[in-house]
Formats: sequence, C-alpha cells, structure tokens
Amino acid sequence: MSDRIQSPDARLERSRQAILDSTRELLAEGDVGSLTVESVAARSGVAKTTIYRRWRDKWELALDAVMIDWLPRFDDPVDVGDTREELITFIDSVVRSLAVPPQGPAMRGLISRIATEPDLGRAYLDRVIEPRREQLKPVIERGIARGDLRPDTDLRLLHELLLGPVFYRLLLSGPPLDRDLSAGVVDAVLGAFSPRGARSNPKRRARR
Repeated sequence: MSDRIQSPDARLERSRQAILDSTRELLAEGDVGSLTVESVAARSGVAKTTIYRRWRDKWELALDAVMIDWLPRFDDPVDVGDTREELITFIDSVVRSLAVPPQGPAMRGLISRIATEPDLGRAYLDRVIEPRREQLKPVIERGIARGDLRPDTDLRLLHELLLGPVFYRLLLSGPPLDRDLSAGVVDAVLGAFSPRGARSNPKRRARR
C-alpha cells in the first residue's frame, strides 16, 4: 500500500516500528552507551525530529525498544489449573527475553539509569512493572483459591521475589538465564508462601 493512501495512523505506526526495530538492531551490534538518536534516525530512515517528538532521549527509546514494546510478546499466564506452571509461564517469558540480545545486555546498561533518573524510573514502573504485576494478580488469586498459596500472600512481595533472582543473575552473578532458573525460583517462592509452610500472620493483608 502506498503512503498516499495509507491513513496517518498507519504511517505513524509504521515509522514507530521502524524506529524500534532499528534501535534493537543497533543495540544488538553495540550497547546502550554507544546508541545515539542520530544512528537510529539513519538506520530507520525516520527524521531525528520525529524520534524526539515521541521519546525524550535515547534512554527512553532504548527502554521502549527492549522492554515496553516487548511486553505483548510475554506469555500470559492463563488458567491451566496448576499454580506452579502458571508462575513458571509468568517468569519464563522474562527469562527467555533477557537471555538473548539485545534485551539482556541493554537492560544491564539501562538499570543504573533507571535507578538515577526519576522520569525514566517512572516510565519503567508505570509501563513495565505495573502491567506485569497486574498480569500476576489473577494467578495469585487462583493460587489462593486452590490452597496453593496462603490467603495473606502479598502480590507486590511475591512479584519481587519472582523477578529479583532473574535480575540478580543478569546483572551480577553470571550463570545462564534458563528454564531451570524459572522452575527453581518458583519452587522456592511456592515453598515460602505455601499454607503448609510458615505460619500465616493474620494481621497481614494481601496488597492487590
């Protein structure tokens, strides 16, 4: 379809996707430190001014390319009647994504920036963390209903315990990110939150 008969929205989406694809290609070839808006513009064929209208800087663009735009590709942990498998599905999507370039290396470069730049940190929280936490919420509710999780299971804490080891391994300890990690983390978390494990504190309330 020619540009003359494409709708404005279609043209905008096509240029957005070209920018994000080019950003991922450049990140796979180098790192986020060497990425520039000029190189993305040259690779994508989209004007630099167009990029700046949508993204504040290269850091926000890189975050969108490696995590935010990638979110729909993460597996949705639908009800399969098995809390363990649903939690593995949830975490394994992240593990598989971060195990290959450019996601993993780019995230290593982005983490310190996310921690020190409030605007980038808010974008990460609002557009990556919160949507994934909302995806996890029905899994926790089903796990409680099945008796696999304590009634006082804290959604925020469980989410952090699931993903914390993944990012620790990505950033610090070095062993490969694989499905064995996903299963091991889930088994540890299920043990911690099992009604048959540590006694539930009736004063606690699940945060949802």
